[in-house]
Amino acid sequence: AKKEGAAGFFKGVGKGLVGVVARPTGGIIDMASSTLQGIKKVAESTEDVSKLRPPRCIREDGIIRPYDRIESEGCNLFEKLDFQKFDGESYRFHCRWYEKKKAKLLITNRRVVYVSDEILGHLGNDWNYTFEEFVQPPSLEGKVLSLYIKDQSMIGFSNPKSGTESFVRKVILPDTNMAKRVSDALKEARSARQQQQLVKRKSLRFSKP
Repeated sequence: AKKEGAAGFFKGVGKGLVGVVARPTGGIIDMASSTLQGIKKVAESTEDVSKLRPPRCIREDGIIRPYDRIESEGCNLFEKLDFQKFDGESYRFHCRWYEKKKAKLLITNRRVVYVSDEILGHLGNDWNYTFEEFVQPPSLEGKVLSLYIKDQSMIGFSNPKSGTESFVRKVILPDTNMAKRVSDALKEARSARQQQQLVKRKSLRFSKP
């Protein structure tokens, strides 16, 4: 500026002002570019996010209890089952089936289900029986649970106690302790179901004119 005089002074001021305007603008452009790159990376990410544990199991009474992983796994298993569920049907108990590693026995508030191995991401059920299909209470001998089921096709033997055509479905469980737990869970579920039906019948009777 000293060498060029007044002209040099104004030239220097002009360069300074251009720098003041250009630098913030360049910073904004750089920031926008970085943001777009970050969004692109997130959009292109294929990493799957998996849950650390299954959702909490809420029983039919609606009471929120302390988290129980086994119950939560049972509820999740029930939700994944590919069959038509009854209104208000809910999980009660499950355990591993002794004869097959991945198969399980599951008890709801309405029935007992044999859950077969998972095939192509889908769980099947080889059989399931509602409590109304039982012709007599299940019996337990060692680790073998016997279910006495009404034979809808009328093929089988005549049950001496009920006089109804039926057959026996034997369930072999891992050990006697688990067999006792399954038997108790099934007994409690059937008892609760019978109480519900009794209350329903009484309410219908009193509601009649």
